[in-house]
Amino acid sequence: MRTGELTTAQVAEYLGVKVQTVYAYVSRGVLAPVRKEPGTGSLFAVDEVRALLGGGRSGRRTRRPAASDDVRTSITAVNAGGLAYRGHDIAELAGHWSFEQVRALLVTGDGVASPAASLADEAWPDSGARDALGRVMAALPVRTTALDRFKHAVLVAGATDPGRHDRSPAAVTRAGKRALAHMVLAVAGGRGVEQGAPAGGISVDRADHGVAATLTAYLPGCPVELIDAALVLLADHDLAVSTTAVRVAVSSGADTYSALLAGLAAADSPLHVAASLRVVDWLAGAVHDPQSALDEALASGPLPGFGHVMYTEQDPRAQLLLELLAPYARDGALSALRLIERELLQRRGWVLNIDAALALMVHCFDLPRDAGTVVFACARTAGWTAHALEELAEPGMRFRLRGVYEGPRRS
Repeated sequence: MRTGELTTAQVAEYLGVKVQTVYAYVSRGVLAPVRKEPGTGSLFAVDEVRALLGGGRSGRRTRRPAASDDVRTSITAVNAGGLAYRGHDIAELAGHWSFEQVRALLVTGDGVASPAASLADEAWPDSGARDALGRVMAALPVRTTALDRFKHAVLVAGATDPGRHDRSPAAVTRAGKRALAHMVLAVAGGRGVEQGAPAGGISVDRADHGVAATLTAYLPGCPVELIDAALVLLADHDLAVSTTAVRVAVSSGADTYSALLAGLAAADSPLHVAASLRVVDWLAGAVHDPQSALDEALASGPLPGFGHVMYTEQDPRAQLLLELLAPYARDGALSALRLIERELLQRRGWVLNIDAALALMVHCFDLPRDAGTVVFACARTAGWTAHALEELAEPGMRFRLRGVYEGPRRS
């Protein structure tokens, strides 16, 4: 067998179909063997097999990634233009349920809008943990990104938790909330929760407010209800790469904090949680000259903030957030974004995604450039915790993928 050739069995595995289906492809002329070899049978060119996986207008693969083939979930459903948490459409939740209520829905499955909770519970870090977090944050370089601060915050949360390795459902639930509290404090520093707290300090004893209210210290001028709605919209998104990383870590036997770190590592990408940063960079110019932004996209490919691997009709999260931002939009920013959205959807089939909506929020309130990243990562801890709990019920070490070897072989 030569490099770049696959046997019939390997083709079937690569495509995720039965061997009989490969035979059918050959008989219909969909796939043609490059040659036959005694004892091996038909051999196929890897490039031609790959071509069968080509996606539609959004560049999606027609076959699901192998890591998700056997994952069944009752948490979140995503379709071409919709999103629901445990059967609740996000349009019913954003602006109506608090993030804390939605987090409880995802993590516990409680479908009743229970009273809003706060960060002031058993998961709130004690003075020792807050002091440790403050020292770590102070030691980091000034230009440290929010996502890197979050990673360090989760490390502190785990290192100061005596029950870190307890993988009981109750302990996992508590650890997820405790990690979130450390993350929020890492950027908010306690300001806005207790009057008189020094800028960047971690001096508060408790937080009687929810995540959104606490984050206003880092997102000044942005209404609490808007931050809260954005947190709800981003709380989970099925088996996104970061969520898959969390489940893989849990399956391997890792503790909750390590699993959340795996999620943060996968999320720290310009194609995932950090994508809104790229949109912020071009949005200011597009507000004043949307035609140039449109021309660039039509000539060279999708702008950041457009196109999505799951959505072909609309990103419902983006549409809901844009509606909530409409009363605050200024200097034609929303109309410019809508113009670009309309043309790219009609001409290229690229939907406007949540990253563009988060960038508009940054623009409307002159927030820190990484505000979208901060909201996204804090919100997603809810889904990561829910998926960690769901994975606990599955057999351990089940995410062992099998590579399709394409290298040289000795005859």
